[in-house]
Amino acid sequence: MMKLPVPRSEIKLRLKKIEGQVRGLEEMVEAERDCKDIMIQLSAAKAAMESVAALVLRNYAAICSEKQDGEIGEKLAYAVSLWIGGKAKRPD
Repeated sequence: MMKLPVPRSEIKLRLKKIEGQVRGLEEMVEAERDCKDIMIQLSAAKAAMESVAALVLRNYAAICSEKQDGEIGEKLAYAVSLWIGGKAKRPD
């Protein structure tokens, strides 16, 4: 197995932190906290998810280049489009 640029343990740790953020958001909604405070925390959780997505994408690019897959460009372009919210056609 290849050594990934970003260890899976780091990604898992970040996801656990995001899980805690989401639980905190749920509690804020239940407690009827101010909408502004909830939106601030939602924004932080969104940024954290985008950060993790970038790390996963970095690993994916490394895996694709390691495999020297003939369809690497198409697969990587699809992954990038998912991350930025594009509507690319899924490679076969």
